[in-house]
Amino acid sequence: MVDVTAILLQGTPEATVLALAALGELVLERAGLINLGLEGMLYFGSALAAYVAVSTGSLVAGFAAGMLAGILLALVYILLVVGLKADQAVTGLALVFLGIGLGDVIGSATQGALAPALSGLGESLVMFTVLILLPAILYIILYRSWHGYTLRSLGEDEDAARMLGVNVTATRILAVLVAGAAAGTAGAFFLMGPSNGRWSAGRAIGWGWLALGTVILGYWHPVGVVAAAYLLGVLYAVTPLLQELGMHAALADAVPYIVVVAALTVISWMYERVGVKPPAAVWRR
Repeated sequence: MVDVTAILLQGTPEATVLALAALGELVLERAGLINLGLEGMLYFGSALAAYVAVSTGSLVAGFAAGMLAGILLALVYILLVVGLKADQAVTGLALVFLGIGLGDVIGSATQGALAPALSGLGESLVMFTVLILLPAILYIILYRSWHGYTLRSLGEDEDAARMLGVNVTATRILAVLVAGAAAGTAGAFFLMGPSNGRWSAGRAIGWGWLALGTVILGYWHPVGVVAAAYLLGVLYAVTPLLQELGMHAALADAVPYIVVVAALTVISWMYERVGVKPPAAVWRR
């Protein structure tokens, strides 16, 4: 008999990884930019977190390194997109390859080594913070503060925001740094939570893309993003069950991605029909 409660709980760590990366991306997209390089940031974050955590034996240092990895790639994004006005899509894809390449080089030094892993209590505190506290705080900032209003105005009309006195460049730089730090920290949590402290090449592949899809599924809203992340986390939890039911392992592993693609197709159609309006700067037809 299937234990539904156990499945719902098992999906929480994976949901935390997706929610953290997606909430950072939400801030960025609300500011009128999009970062397809989220995949590289998360992957590089997990590798650098592993290297530092194994080298120092410190959990905190590992998390700090993961965050730093995301910020370093965010600085590249800032230089190219905000500074040199390079194409966002091309820059993002370049960051994917850069992050994965750097991650494989650094992470291979710790291949198979055991980094400090979060205790049960520590993991619960992180999950509570990311899935409950963080979206609540982000909602207050985005929808109940002047800073949130100015940030969201950038995602709708950059020229109008500038006329209101918004410092476009500074606001977007801050949003990129927040998104990078969140993606790198999500990579560190992926290592010390769901991966139990062991880094292996390719283990974190695909999570950045899922986080990008989570932002759209959650309609660029903190609560919606967390709900979408939790649903995807549960899908990950049921993949072993699908294999037990006879589904091929490769197909079972692909189920979350298949569901995201199908859901994005349906959700996009619904957005158009219902007339809801995501950030105009990142949702142009």
